[in-house]
Amino acid sequence: MGRELGGGGGARCCSMASSPQRLFPLLAWLCSVAVAGATDTLRQGESLSGAATLVSSPSGVFEVGFFAPDTNLPSRLYLGIWYRVISPRTVVWVANRAAAATSASPSLTLTDTGELRVLDGAANGTATPAPLLWSSNTSSRASVPRGSYSAAIQDSGSLQVRGEDGVLWDSFWHPTDTMLSGMRIPVFAPGRGPVERFLFTSWASETDPSPGRYALGLDPHNSGQAYIWKDGNVIIWRSGQWTGQNFVGIPWRPLYMYGYKPANDPVLGQYYTYTATNTSLQRFVVVPNGTDVCYMVKKSSQKWETVWMQPSNECEYYATCGANAKCTVVQDGKAKCTCLKGFQPKLLDRWNAGNWSQGCIRSPPLGCQVNQSGDGFLAIGNVKWPDFSYWVSTVADETGCRTACQNNCSCGAYVYLTTIGCLAWGNELIDIYELPSGGYNLNLKLPASELREHHAIWKIATIVSVVVLFVLVACLVLWWQRGRNIKADAVHRSWRSRHSSTQSQQTSGMLDISQSIRFNDEVEDGKSHELKVYSLDRIRAATCNFCDSNKLGAGGFGPVYMGKLPGGEEVAVKRLCRNSGQGLEEFKNEVLLIAKLQHRNLVRLLGCCIQGEEKILVYEYMPNKSLDAFLFNPEKQGLLDWKKRFDIIEGIARGLLYLHRDSRLRVVHRDLKASNILLDADMNPKISDFGMARMFGGDQNQFNTNRVVGTFGYMSPEYAMEGIFSVKSDIYSFGVLILEIITGKRAVSFHGQQDSLNIGGYAWRQWNEDKGEELIDPMIRASCLIRQVLRCIHIALLCVQDHADERPDIPTVILMLSSDSSRLPNPRPPTLMLRGRDVETSKSSENEQSHSIGTVSMTQLHGR
Repeated sequence: MGRELGGGGGARCCSMASSPQRLFPLLAWLCSVAVAGATDTLRQGESLSGAATLVSSPSGVFEVGFFAPDTNLPSRLYLGIWYRVISPRTVVWVANRAAAATSASPSLTLTDTGELRVLDGAANGTATPAPLLWSSNTSSRASVPRGSYSAAIQDSGSLQVRGEDGVLWDSFWHPTDTMLSGMRIPVFAPGRGPVERFLFTSWASETDPSPGRYALGLDPHNSGQAYIWKDGNVIIWRSGQWTGQNFVGIPWRPLYMYGYKPANDPVLGQYYTYTATNTSLQRFVVVPNGTDVCYMVKKSSQKWETVWMQPSNECEYYATCGANAKCTVVQDGKAKCTCLKGFQPKLLDRWNAGNWSQGCIRSPPLGCQVNQSGDGFLAIGNVKWPDFSYWVSTVADETGCRTACQNNCSCGAYVYLTTIGCLAWGNELIDIYELPSGGYNLNLKLPASELREHHAIWKIATIVSVVVLFVLVACLVLWWQRGRNIKADAVHRSWRSRHSSTQSQQTSGMLDISQSIRFNDEVEDGKSHELKVYSLDRIRAATCNFCDSNKLGAGGFGPVYMGKLPGGEEVAVKRLCRNSGQGLEEFKNEVLLIAKLQHRNLVRLLGCCIQGEEKILVYEYMPNKSLDAFLFNPEKQGLLDWKKRFDIIEGIARGLLYLHRDSRLRVVHRDLKASNILLDADMNPKISDFGMARMFGGDQNQFNTNRVVGTFGYMSPEYAMEGIFSVKSDIYSFGVLILEIITGKRAVSFHGQQDSLNIGGYAWRQWNEDKGEELIDPMIRASCLIRQVLRCIHIALLCVQDHADERPDIPTVILMLSSDSSRLPNPRPPTLMLRGRDVETSKSSENEQSHSIGTVSMTQLHGR
């Protein structure tokens, strides 16, 4: 006797003979009750029809059933999987894409051979069965035994058919247009039958789930790249090569933090997989226009928002500029094409007309092509590498990679990265995109004549500079000699006249220092602030014309110099470098922001200089430079005992408290790291570098940005992956900083150590295994207060929790630091930081635990 799930989740019993309800009403009622409760599983012989659905267990995030995507055509029904907890309905998988059901009651049936079938009507077992619209094709496999099978929807969004030997069929193996967390993405689809491409194929339209014109998948030639194809074979977009942390064409998205990584499986072969921060509320979709879009549910509205998409400008479309040309984005996402150095347009008339598809050709040819020598390489920075690379497996370093390309006349360019080795290209370089930031270098092979031309420019510039300097020196000598011939009556003035003139000159010379710039501050009730503006001449004089002996260091903004003002005050002068990744916006942001912030643990901005191309900031001088100069230098580590390190932790926390709560601006720093913590003469910490900082309004809790800036290793997962930042982003960076202060090691130095991706993952494993003392810097281990250090490690682990809501705010952190008796909650295992090993949770209780810290109540939930 078969059974059918129908209506709104109820059931009825059926028989091949006459209706059993008439003969055995009690038996029929018992059968109905028994099946109605099985809303998460479809068992062998059962069917699903009408408004009945299967709901994932235990969370109930996903649902399986029949739906009508077009409200204007309610009779066209499809079997799909959708988010049960999100409105409006968001479908992530469709079974019968190519054939919609048109009957009033289509059904999903699980046969006795473990095959799922979508029928255009109920499976009544009559001589004229309902038309078959779709099947999982599992019964055609000779190796499938008859047995007990069941189909269930998982919390991951995967519909699985299971038998006694495990999973027989999985919807994750046959995706439609959506990639969900936990999917394994092989080059080819798994299975025992014919080889099948593993593709994500768009819908035909927003209301038509039939296969569309666009598909996303991995390169079948095993280059590790992802492509979007149109009509099966026309390339629309290319991700670029995988570097171990991200794709070359998407450098601003550190996908390794998703758990995105390549792997190998005996059945799947080579595949990629990823794990999102919140597996049920994030998805990648190939939309009907051919764009790959990442969506995430915004907590405040519970609506989907677009996090990022590819392609998003003309240069991201494949081979926009043809071969051997570089594409640069200008205004409104438009493309500007230029030939690479050593190349010229292939068809000048078409090039001038805006037709770049023919690309460029070499002119002149390589030396090896005309039996000459002297070919060399020119580094092109910040680009997406071209397509059609090949791996040179016979070399072990960059020198060997360069030599291999040098000796191969067919090699037109090469790159070398320690994470992937040596890649080389032929003489046709396709799809080169000059990225706004974060790209990689490409070493382009050029003939000697082109390289000489390149170096000749610098030679000419050097000669011109020497001539100009000689002329200036000659003018100074003539002026000095003329001054010695001044008449005696002009030289010997009266004392009063000389005194008056000197006083006037001094006043004139100080005008540029006493000038100030006024900034309106609407946040602070219309009040304004004044900031000194220094002339460039005065800055040059203070820094000995930016000489190397006065250089203190360099950062993303540019070099920093020590200077001394006329009154003897020592200052730090930060000069914007023209090729810096930062620019006018960061400069303006820092001037407008830090000039209004006054706190003992924030560096003080004294003034600025804006003259021509020069943009300069003048700060108070910190004689002990930055924290990293002590922390990561073996010769200076011993100067920071535990007491000083703890004082530095507390000082940074007080500075963050001012930024996050006590200042009227409510500031998120966004780039908190050891090199941005300066130390004064008494080793007091001061937070610096506010170029990336952002102000929050009184009712704002978080921002979303498409431009992720900062330093890997310190960036919180939600910011690095989705561009969402808040005060909790700074808390994450502060937790990493605490661990660096305790261990005396850089955060990134833990990459790959004991299967940890960073310092947070390694620290949690050591703490969870009661090996916290091994984290302590050997320089301070013997003299520190072990209990206090372990408490700081505990606090740091709470600060680096994966989810922002689980991190404490800065007032709570300060309360934790100042009290040794309050009980701390147990941190969750950092799932985004650990890989390759099972997470042990011996320190975690299965129940909810609530801990009180002074007046603060904190609740920690532990998974079962």
